[in-house]
Amino acid sequence: MIVGIFKNTILFVLCLVILSGCFTREGTIVGGKVHGSSDSVSGSISGDYRKFTGSATQDRKVKKGENWIFSFDDKTKQGTIIAYVVDSNDNTILEFNSGEGEKNIKVPKDDT
Repeated sequence: MIVGIFKNTILFVLCLVILSGCFTREGTIVGGKVHGSSDSVSGSISGDYRKFTGSATQDRKVKKGENWIFSFDDKTKQGTIIAYVVDSNDNTILEFNSGEGEKNIKVPKDDT
């Protein structure tokens, strides 16, 4: 019975790892969480924490000619958060600071 519960727990954890493969986080979080949403229409990164030093990324597959709209909102007491849109070669396509409203990108080629 315990072996069955253990197997089911391991299977559940593996499924979560496979399903969450598009979101990564590096760094240190104190007193909270940072998480990503991989919704098929829109993705997001959000968090609630006392201190976060690091980065969080959300991968999205894009097709040539698509129009993407980005928005960025934060409530930071101290420090700076900057959002970047980068291509699969780590070239910066867009740098985005909080409070700048929405920004649009027309995708020049199929990419991630």
